[in-house]
Amino acid sequence: MVSKLIQHLILGALCALFIFVAEAVKAQLSQQQRQASSADINKFTAGLTAKQINSTNAPQLRRQGPNAIGGIGDWFISNGTLCAIISDLDHEGEFSPRGGSLVDLGFCGRADDYFTATYDLLQGSQRRPLLAQSITADTADAQASIIVHSSQDGALIETRYSLNLEQPSQLHIDKRVKPQAGEDFNFISTVHFNLHSLESFLFSTKNPKHSNGFQQEDFVERGISAIRSAARPADTLITISPPDADHGIAYGWRINNVKKLSDDKETPVPSFLLADEWSNAALFFTDDFYVGGFDSDGDNTALSWFELLQIPLLSLDEGEQLHSSETIYVGKRGEVAAITDQLFSERQTTDKQQLVVLNGQINEINSAIHINLDDGTPVTHVRPDADGKFQLSLPSGNYQVLARGSAYRSFEQSLILDGGTQENANSHSQDINITLPPAAKLPLPQGQAMRLVFVPLSSDIKDAKPPHFTDTLTGFSVADDNGKRKKPAVNQIFLAGVAGDQTEVILAPGKYQVYATRGPEYSLEKTIVELNIGDNKPLNIQTPKHINPTPGFIAGDLHVHSGFSFDNVFAERERVRTFAAEHGEIMVSSEHDVAVDYQPIIDSMGLSSKISTIQAIETTSLLNSENNPYTNGHANFFPFKPSPNAYRGGVLNHEDKRWREVLAHLRDEHPTALAQLNHPRRNLALSGETLPDDFEEIIDNGQFLDHMGPAGHPFNPHKPLHSHPNNTLIEADPNTGVRDIDFDLLEVVNPGSNYIERTQAVRLDWLAFLKQGVRMVATANSDSHNASEQVAVPRNMVAVKNDSVTEFKLEQFLAALKLGNSYGTTGPMLEMTLGGQTMGSTFSGQRGELAVKITTAPWINLSHIDIQINGEKVESHTLRQQASQNILLPLEFNKDSFVTIEVHGQAGEDYQAVYPGLVPYAFSNPVFVDFDSDGQWLPPGL
Repeated sequence: MVSKLIQHLILGALCALFIFVAEAVKAQLSQQQRQASSADINKFTAGLTAKQINSTNAPQLRRQGPNAIGGIGDWFISNGTLCAIISDLDHEGEFSPRGGSLVDLGFCGRADDYFTATYDLLQGSQRRPLLAQSITADTADAQASIIVHSSQDGALIETRYSLNLEQPSQLHIDKRVKPQAGEDFNFISTVHFNLHSLESFLFSTKNPKHSNGFQQEDFVERGISAIRSAARPADTLITISPPDADHGIAYGWRINNVKKLSDDKETPVPSFLLADEWSNAALFFTDDFYVGGFDSDGDNTALSWFELLQIPLLSLDEGEQLHSSETIYVGKRGEVAAITDQLFSERQTTDKQQLVVLNGQINEINSAIHINLDDGTPVTHVRPDADGKFQLSLPSGNYQVLARGSAYRSFEQSLILDGGTQENANSHSQDINITLPPAAKLPLPQGQAMRLVFVPLSSDIKDAKPPHFTDTLTGFSVADDNGKRKKPAVNQIFLAGVAGDQTEVILAPGKYQVYATRGPEYSLEKTIVELNIGDNKPLNIQTPKHINPTPGFIAGDLHVHSGFSFDNVFAERERVRTFAAEHGEIMVSSEHDVAVDYQPIIDSMGLSSKISTIQAIETTSLLNSENNPYTNGHANFFPFKPSPNAYRGGVLNHEDKRWREVLAHLRDEHPTALAQLNHPRRNLALSGETLPDDFEEIIDNGQFLDHMGPAGHPFNPHKPLHSHPNNTLIEADPNTGVRDIDFDLLEVVNPGSNYIERTQAVRLDWLAFLKQGVRMVATANSDSHNASEQVAVPRNMVAVKNDSVTEFKLEQFLAALKLGNSYGTTGPMLEMTLGGQTMGSTFSGQRGELAVKITTAPWINLSHIDIQINGEKVESHTLRQQASQNILLPLEFNKDSFVTIEVHGQAGEDYQAVYPGLVPYAFSNPVFVDFDSDGQWLPPGL
């Protein structure tokens, strides 16, 4: 019988394993590269190379690709085929305030870096990362190596990253862990930070029954309840780039072996892999289980409850070491076969395994071919080239072939691969031809920017299904307690009206309502199409018309993401295309902790007259620290000019620092930059005058006003700023005078989570700040990360003298934003003055006329307008459903005040189809009132 104390220790250890992923979930969680010629790169990376990057060699040694972040000061290794970068000591990461992490990996001279980063965590806890203390380079023993020495209470670890010439596409990782005197620990977890990024395929080279392919188990949100099913005794984790990658790549992280070294004795210890859409992790225990752990062949067994009970009893004593041997295989195609081909080839050499080269042809290039054992166990996956051809290697045996195509079509066939005799196995091959069943093709209009939304209608044609235009055809899913969940289907196509737009879609037979939109300033066009198998008829739909122009205002989205961010792989060119399709005009590139310049992409697409961009960063705090027990949350800074050769493009270190330190540093380095506090609340749960007893358990790290960083307590909008705990926001830094609250902008509307309640919560905070003299400007942004999240709505309409993109003046735009001459909207458009004074300005006098003009497209339904003084509603008027309407209202004041308005609407059927989850809404920034005309504005107070 296990005592209650031991049971408590078990639960504590398992909870620690999931701290890092839970925090990553709460936080939600690379830059445009300077080009170097292949000749220059080859000159610097030919043969074995291990060195530190400096200002001279940085243009040649820095990696290129969406997730490349290494720069000056980091450590570079190459064998002439692969190039890898390990971050320097003072370069913080997502899970550690120090460097020493593998951050970039790909083929030299190729912009293919999709690798995020790996971190070693003691006891699996994000609060206990192994902190790098020293880094050295070495080219001895026919290999190029970077050696990192790290420590954390209870453990010392030496990690050696090595490349050699004999295995050109393999990065070898050798780790040796030992305890410090008197310290003890049970396990080490290596995290591959892969938040909503590359799809994962779990594979076992030793025992096929342990492979589960693209069908993963949630271990982030389910926690302890899922550990037995989520911790797989597989040895290889394969991640693949998306099908639309400019340069496809695959990574295969293989755990070769993990051993406990005691004197001269080596003892194998259990290891497990975990993967879902949030993170990937390897779990290494420090000793073998007393009972269980391995089968009769020496392979890991699935984790049992009895083995879980033994975890607190495992240890690594002084004088003992834990040694892991890992290999990351890299392939030049975004498919599982790019890795399994290498693994099977090695087994052919070592195990004399008979291999068959399968040569295939499929009738559509947008397809994927999955190979399973005859019992359904996943083995590999391949995509065809531009000619519909594919090739992969497999051991001889019986298989099932499953080909997937767009519009839910599939092909299945049994396959027997005969390896022939041992002597001719190396050259044996077989052919297969695959024909996907026909669907319906719908050629799309060209030359005009628009977004096309396809909504299935009831139809006499059987089995009509909603379209999914970004389906990767992997079948990737994550099982949770309610069954399997998959990535959301994308039923929209984005056209920018330029070369490179998609020319046709393939649809399942059925009837569809098709919408053509270009944002809230344009008409909404509709048509119905009915398609049968084999149809190929063009989509006839009207081009949206510009029916609600907004002279004097320009549309800006101040929070936009793409695949440069660590939490998605949305192609940067497609991000620009989506922005143009929605008539967004000013795009603020807000990638997580990396500075990006989109202008070269915009120019290359021929969209410079339609879109202008502002370089920005979203500082994304993920580390719990002494100064910030709940992190700093997220904030945007723009304009932020990248430093082309610097780590992360020159992003400031921000972990374990208060916002006042970060803000002061930012303004020293980028004095014209505006600072926007992003999504500071998740909902209203922590906005009340009193808090629930369990408030600490529901704090969300990524929402700053839910915890206020060092306060560790929610902001209370019903109490004065000088009272506890609010007063931490106004504590001035003794050296700079900057406060945690000194942001220029506050993101009041962000569609994430329950966005209506979230907006109410942040608006409550914003009004509390205004009443007490903190004049942050309210903004509305999309925070869009991919094609399933709408970009450029919500949007900010910013007052400018000339609203043409070709005449865009950055200084004028920034000045209007800083003043607050802007409003946020999801559809209705506004003009507002008080006695002739615009938003952000000050009206002097005891009486003034409020003039409001509201315009809207006919498909955006309006309900009413609220007029507020000092945040309190003083008038409410029903709005008519017409293109334009004016409201004139005399207002009287008895003290210095501020006036704001809100316009509300209802989401009709058409609006819901185009902007699912949103409702028509617009809000103004305030006009301030100097009641006594003394030239000073005094805040009205709570």
